[in-house]
Amino acid sequence: MPNSAPVFGRKPSRKPWDHGKRESRHARGYGTAWEKLRKVILQRDKHLCQPCKRAGRITVAQAVDHILAKANGGTDDPANLQAICTPCHNAKLAEDQGKRSRTRPTFGADGWPIEEGKNR
Repeated sequence: MPNSAPVFGRKPSRKPWDHGKRESRHARGYGTAWEKLRKVILQRDKHLCQPCKRAGRITVAQAVDHILAKANGGTDDPANLQAICTPCHNAKLAEDQGKRSRTRPTFGADGWPIEEGKNR
């Protein structure tokens, strides 16, 4: 009996538990207990991004962030957690990793960007 012909262009399927070189989310501390805590923090912060709220903007939060990163000694204590939107989370991650963050332009009532330090 001949062997079946090889199928080109397909990647071999990975098992659901195969995470490559990265540990599973449970092994990294983001399992079921984290999901429960995440819901509590989002409810506490009323699903509003806390950095945006401090800046006077109202934005829906999609994530929960450690104010002091766990890698820098932070904990999962609710006082160290905040609800955060994706753009703020990405900017905070970049800042924590030492990358330059891009600032968002401010727009006037006419829709044109306002230069920093100038009032209209």
